[in-house]
Amino acid sequence: MTDLILHHYDASPFTQRALRMLGIKKLAWRSVETPMMPPKDDLVALTGGYRGTPVLQIGADIYIDSQRIARELERRFPTPSLFPGHDIGLALAMVKWSDAFFRTTLHISIALTADSWPKEFRQDREYLFPDVNFAAVTRDVAHAQTQFRAHAACIDQQLADGRAFLEGEAPGLYDVHAHPFVWVARSYFSELAIELLREFEHIEPWEARVTALGEGQRHVITAEAAFAAARAAEPERPSGVKPDPLGLAEGDAVLVAPDDTRRGAVRGQLVALDEHEVAVHRTHEQCGDVVVHFPRLGYRVTPLA
Repeated sequence: MTDLILHHYDASPFTQRALRMLGIKKLAWRSVETPMMPPKDDLVALTGGYRGTPVLQIGADIYIDSQRIARELERRFPTPSLFPGHDIGLALAMVKWSDAFFRTTLHISIALTADSWPKEFRQDREYLFPDVNFAAVTRDVAHAQTQFRAHAACIDQQLADGRAFLEGEAPGLYDVHAHPFVWVARSYFSELAIELLREFEHIEPWEARVTALGEGQRHVITAEAAFAAARAAEPERPSGVKPDPLGLAEGDAVLVAPDDTRRGAVRGQLVALDEHEVAVHRTHEQCGDVVVHFPRLGYRVTPLA
């Protein structure tokens, strides 16, 4: 089995999603740490332009976004499952609820700490989240706090029947979606988090159970070692291109990018397209021929002339 290589930085709540998946499945993996902000030359060489984390590399296949990572880990390592209740579709759709939960913690963090951020870091985050008005967020922090509590209340209510995890007695992708943003609150505005979460009695014990899942077995490697692994491998043969409203065909040149942030766009030749995935082939001197896999949900595919 080709090694799992995660390109990431631990302070990212989205990395925390991937770490919990690896913990649930008790997998060994290789770690390549990326910077929090550009330049991210090594990561961009591998992906073709996408700067977000986490990115999972398996040989010459590159998996973008935690929802696509979840699908791939489940395909390759089906037990223990990330879907213990077999609610696969709903669990994957919950990524959008999770993103909304993230926005509440982002808004609170901006309101409380952005004035002390280094100038370059703040400019980068303002670029990364073009829909966030940093000044308006600061004026409207009370609303963000109410929304954080509304999300937390959903978690608490789900746990109120005594279950250990959000889907039942076994951990799964529901927990992976929900836990990182409670973790952000505890990590970055801990005193306020205590106040916001005080009445939700089921959350703290659940947090402890999720944290105890760990992250699998981490082994640190260099970016060059990851490039060498890509060069030594061949990408898996993709599933092909299904008929689609965009009218695309295999081999078409396309641009793939997130539809909600400026995490970077990737140009390549289309090799797979369906309701769940878009994948493109590209080549770079450092990593050789790779296929970059994106989820379809939340990503825009633009045909190129």
